[in-house]
Amino acid sequence: MKAIVLNDYGGVEQLRFEDAPKPEPGFDDVVIRTRATGVNHCDTDVRRGLFGVMQRFPHVMGVDAAGEIETIGPGVTEFKPGDRVAPHFMLSCGVCKNCQRGVENICLKPDILGVTTWGTYAQFVKVRQNNVVRLPDGLSFDEAVAAQVPFATAWEGLISVAKLTVGETVLINAAGSGIGSAAIQVAKLAGARVIATVGSDEKFAKARELGADEVINYSTTDVPETVMCLTNGLGVEVALDMVGGARLLDAIAALAQGGRLASVGAHGGEKVLIDMIEFFRKHISLHGCGRSTKSIVSEVLALVADGKLKPVIFKRFPLAKASETHRLMESRNFFGRMVLQPWGTE
Repeated sequence: MKAIVLNDYGGVEQLRFEDAPKPEPGFDDVVIRTRATGVNHCDTDVRRGLFGVMQRFPHVMGVDAAGEIETIGPGVTEFKPGDRVAPHFMLSCGVCKNCQRGVENICLKPDILGVTTWGTYAQFVKVRQNNVVRLPDGLSFDEAVAAQVPFATAWEGLISVAKLTVGETVLINAAGSGIGSAAIQVAKLAGARVIATVGSDEKFAKARELGADEVINYSTTDVPETVMCLTNGLGVEVALDMVGGARLLDAIAALAQGGRLASVGAHGGEKVLIDMIEFFRKHISLHGCGRSTKSIVSEVLALVADGKLKPVIFKRFPLAKASETHRLMESRNFFGRMVLQPWGTE
């Protein structure tokens, strides 16, 4: 099969489009023919050796995909060849106490697709049957892969964790990212007022098209001060941050009394000095999340299939041009999701 193979950490020149062995299913494995693959910030971290988990080379990255089952192992009972599916990036063990109570996103013995195992930057990918989600009828592979991680992450952060409700105001950082563009839609579906931040004025119109009520350029504007003006000095009840660093501090300062903040990423700064006095005086709650369950993935994909949520696809690329997607990802000069297409593009 063709794959993007990583043989060492470094720049985009390390992404080699070459032949790799096609995976063979074990007893309870399925092999998926990948029809669409997503590009994520964590991919660039893996490539550069910054993820915090070391890889064994050669390695194939990629945490999400959509396609149809090609072959199955003899112990597979839930799926058959031809089924339209997506692998879940949290490769849970299925037997630990957390998996047994339905929170496999905090599995005690997990693997991570594309990080600790070979991933989806390839024409085929292998996972155990307990780590597969069915795709709704009528949902295209591109839509599924563009929706899965962003919408499931946004849903977990805003709905499952922060408990965003009708009439509340939410601050969504980095609205031009895949998660940010998804979060605007999830928040509007929940009946919230949305204040979105973006890094350039060119992204204002797109954020508003998705439903943002107010948009702030964090590069040129004091975000907490502007939020307070927009909320009559009260602040927002909920904030979603996937950036970290200065943007996380903006979100904390913009929270109202009793505000809830969900943090799902930190590519803009992993270590932040926080004023804990503000935390306890304002009764702020900070929740770390970002690993959705399979049930959340199924729920958001059903909403996408019903037309209630719409993934934003910035551009599609052939698998052979994965290096271009990484350059674009690191430039932040995009809005929405980039999708790799592994077939018919060599």
